[in-house]
Amino acid sequence: MAKKRSPKPKARAPKKKRKTAFSPKLQLMKIIAGLTILVCLVIAAGLLANHLLMRPAPSVAPAPKPIPIREPEAGPVHHSVPDYEAFNREAVPPPAPIQRIKPVTNGIPVAIIIDDIGYDRKMADGFLGLEVPLTFSVLPMGTFNHSIIDKALKKDVEIMLHQPMEPDNYPDVNPGPGALLTSMTPDALIAQLNENLARIPGVKGVNNHMGSKLTASAAQMRQIFTILKKRQLFFVDSRTTAETLCRPSAELLHLPFAERDVFIDHIQTEKFVRKQLKLLIKRAQKQGYAIGIAHPHPVTLKVLKEMLPELKESVFLTHASNVVAFQQG
Repeated sequence: MAKKRSPKPKARAPKKKRKTAFSPKLQLMKIIAGLTILVCLVIAAGLLANHLLMRPAPSVAPAPKPIPIREPEAGPVHHSVPDYEAFNREAVPPPAPIQRIKPVTNGIPVAIIIDDIGYDRKMADGFLGLEVPLTFSVLPMGTFNHSIIDKALKKDVEIMLHQPMEPDNYPDVNPGPGALLTSMTPDALIAQLNENLARIPGVKGVNNHMGSKLTASAAQMRQIFTILKKRQLFFVDSRTTAETLCRPSAELLHLPFAERDVFIDHIQTEKFVRKQLKLLIKRAQKQGYAIGIAHPHPVTLKVLKEMLPELKESVFLTHASNVVAFQQG
């Protein structure tokens, strides 16, 4: 009997080789993918950073700067001396004397205004020591304004703003901080004036420091006088130019107004100051009142102290506001 043959086993299909983690091709693909992701992240980070840096900061309205009114009482004294306008004071005469409008019953009123106050406490103290009713005209940004004003108000000394104004020879001669210039717009002019007035506590009136150009501008003087009228202040024209238009501008607005009669100490010698004080007396006796302008100079203080008996015997020393009211009343 024949034997059955067992069937031949089927041939197995060859196994596919599995890609292992150590395949060079797979490894290269992973590296390329990682580098691509890294580059994309770097570019994205750069774009984000650039966007953040270039974006404008949110606008925040700056807080208004407070006006630095109170000066430091400690520290060195500011010895800066204000400039004088370069003009011939003898060539700018006072206004023509007027006939007496009304009789003088309590003495002929005379005001002596001391300009350029605020930078020298020692000289201010010297004038306060005279114990007479003077008028201090204070520059808007004087180093020692408040300490001087505090003492002055206790000594029956009147306070004015000595307002810097543009001279003809500007900018060669600078009227100083807080000046009013012909180039200013009406809004800028008024804002600066209001700021200066806010710096002077107890202010009763204003006169000009320099100002030969600005005081010859009727339109701008009317702008200034409008503010003074609202604040019930008076104005004294220092008359630094014969071309001044202050008087007609003040009359138009019915502003209390007067003009300087005598410059007392533009030549700083005892002989000259004495002569000018005598001229002030004569002027007062002729028209019934007078206003003199002086400065905080040692020679002025010395001669004024010596001549006080003669002044008191001849005229009635008073504040500028009283002379303004007298000559307009």
